[in-house]
Amino acid sequence: MTETPVAPGSIRLHDTVTPSLTAGLYRFTSRLEVTDRGTPKTSPPEHATHVQVGAPRLALDATEVAGQHPPRDAVGAFGDRLPHVVLGRRALPWERRLGDGTPWLALLVVRSDEASLTTGTLRSVVGEAVFTRLNGIEPVDGNRAVVGLRAKDLATFRALLPSRTDIGLLTHVRQVNVADTALAGSDDDGWFAVVTANRLPLGGATPTPYTACLVSLEARDDVWATNLTSVPTLLVLASWPFVTSTAGGTFEHVAAHLDLGGFGAPPAGQPPLVDADGALALAATRRDGTPATMGYRPPLLGAAPDPLPAGPADVTGAAAFELGRLLAAADGRFIREVVAWHRAADDAARAGSAAGLREDSARSYAASGTAVRRATVAAGGPDLRRAATVGADGADPLAALGETFAQRLLSRTARADLWQAHPGGSSVIPRQLRPEGEPT
Repeated sequence: MTETPVAPGSIRLHDTVTPSLTAGLYRFTSRLEVTDRGTPKTSPPEHATHVQVGAPRLALDATEVAGQHPPRDAVGAFGDRLPHVVLGRRALPWERRLGDGTPWLALLVVRSDEASLTTGTLRSVVGEAVFTRLNGIEPVDGNRAVVGLRAKDLATFRALLPSRTDIGLLTHVRQVNVADTALAGSDDDGWFAVVTANRLPLGGATPTPYTACLVSLEARDDVWATNLTSVPTLLVLASWPFVTSTAGGTFEHVAAHLDLGGFGAPPAGQPPLVDADGALALAATRRDGTPATMGYRPPLLGAAPDPLPAGPADVTGAAAFELGRLLAAADGRFIREVVAWHRAADDAARAGSAAGLREDSARSYAASGTAVRRATVAAGGPDLRRAATVGADGADPLAALGETFAQRLLSRTARADLWQAHPGGSSVIPRQLRPEGEPT
């Protein structure tokens, strides 16, 4: 099915993206039925093979996380937005599922006084019973080091954990146009899975530290049981800290509290920082080491002449050019496209040069007279002369063979082999034959 692209500035939401096979170990059996004109015959033994469908399980690599909110170690007023994590694999929350299809991932947001992170082996962190269930689904190393989240008491754990129904509602998939987002270059298809927390990180009179934990619910149907007697420990695949305060941290706050002094507004009682053309004077050093003063026009200043002044005394254009190069170098997708364009152009140049060289050589050979070819034979010694004996009808076998070769070579110039000719072509390797009558 053809996928409809997402227009710039738009977003497409999907409830789920369910893979055909969930992660795990599968056994495929095949057999061959043999009949002879409708009569069953003895069939060969069945053939069995095992296939493992892989997916993250005990930890999540940093490359799997495309983004998170609030950002790691950020400080700001985050109490009015639900924290969430963006995953680059669109089907990751459904690659492992509970028995009723519930996603296996949940995002818990905890204060430092509500829960703590622990480390240890898988057996010691989740307990023997949970390890046995995990190992029954797919073999796992019980001695592998993992991170666990443990609430301070059972009441706090029940308050932190979303209900089983909410787990599915807090997970969805977004399809965006990656060229229209800050993720351009780090993702190729524009599909992202989003896991959202069920809790707002409210602040208090003082800054409040929180930790967002992406936890695994695989084989953990027990966490919603009403007869729990101890606090379950959940596996943590990824986590990051942040602090909720009364202000700051958001784009709105940064935009509303810009320091205008950085954009040309002078301090009270001071002369303007820029001249009449909007240029800011900067101290610089010339290539010969002598000091100089250069003009620079910041991009957020509205006053600037058009076109910009040229010359060594103004570095605005050079700074913009260098900034563009740095942004392009940081864009992985753009770099791949540029490299592919260079390779395609080089291949086309090589193919065209090789084809032109073959065509010129073939036409030159076909246009040369028999005297040149016979002179070549004569200079080659008695063996070559015997091989090119002129027939009774005056025909020159070597000339006829050369003519056939030239015509075939001429017909194959469009399919030139890139490795048979230098890209420089005839300008590097002259192949023209000498005029008839001159010694070869």
